[in-house]
Amino acid sequence: MKLALIGPPKSGKTTVFNALTGSEQHTDKYSSASEANIGIVQVLDERITRLSEIYKPKKTIYANLEVQDFPGIFAREGENPESVIMSQIKNSDAFVLVLRSFADSELDGLYGDDEPLKMLAHFIDEMVLADLIIAEKRIEKIELGYKRGVKTPAIQIEEKALRNIIQTLQEGISIRELQLSMEEEKATRGFQFFSAKPLLVLLNASEDELNEKEALLAEIRKQGFMAEVIAGKLEADISQLETEEALLFLADMGLVASFKDRLIALSYSLLGLQSFFTVGADEVRAWTIEKGTNAVAAAGKIHSDLARGFIRAECFNYDELLTHGSEKALREKGLFRLEGKEYPVKDGDILNIRFNV
Repeated sequence: MKLALIGPPKSGKTTVFNALTGSEQHTDKYSSASEANIGIVQVLDERITRLSEIYKPKKTIYANLEVQDFPGIFAREGENPESVIMSQIKNSDAFVLVLRSFADSELDGLYGDDEPLKMLAHFIDEMVLADLIIAEKRIEKIELGYKRGVKTPAIQIEEKALRNIIQTLQEGISIRELQLSMEEEKATRGFQFFSAKPLLVLLNASEDELNEKEALLAEIRKQGFMAEVIAGKLEADISQLETEEALLFLADMGLVASFKDRLIALSYSLLGLQSFFTVGADEVRAWTIEKGTNAVAAAGKIHSDLARGFIRAECFNYDELLTHGSEKALREKGLFRLEGKEYPVKDGDILNIRFNV
């Protein structure tokens, strides 16, 4: 899973990146970055920790989240983002749009007052425009192909989908709000349209104003976006503390989890993700899949051979294991199951794939 931290210059993206990764990248208001910071965040699932205690494996492997902190885009209305940055951010699974929601007279002079709603609208407009250009260029190529006699069923499906997309974009509506058929979605997936990406809006506020952004959050959520507020600088400072001291600071703020844990939970929700596990003496590991993924596709996450030669999935659930204490007890109670290819894997399932290649 890849998250792109994007937004206007000096909105606090790198501060948020530091809070997530425990890094200490420069955040001076006068410095400027020319390339993305990249960090790996370990998803510390307590279920994996508990399974490791039970099975005592040689290796314990948690899921990972890749975070990329991109240089500022959309400094002002009328300014186009750099094409290199745009081509890089489109490879992410989701966007975290960081918007400045704190006053700073120097930044106000350089980039305008902190107006998150205005910047959000500007961002959406730019994403829609970028997608419209991509879709229209592809339609031109398809029409040229038709004149040359290239008119396959697959191209016709793609054309239909693109014309629906263009009509939606011309109305100023993001692609994520458009209901495409399964075959249309598949035909256009490779374009990685910007306005089709899941979007989390993150308001970066001062510590003093952290609890004064509810009306602003409500307005953003009313537009259909997931939105949260963070005191970025404070969270970055907390990320440098030892665990016990950090928990005390979080408790003083009325929070029960670090920003890293909160963002991971939000990201899984935003992308519709869940985890299944594999266990054994050699390795206990978490695997991230989309909700609704079937057993054979989950097997393919582990290794392509397991999907190719899939026979059955031996399956039981983490909660059942903790309740009854052992695999032996699960077998005795009929809770150890054999599932076929189409079984929809559930969050917390523990799988052992039977296969033959």
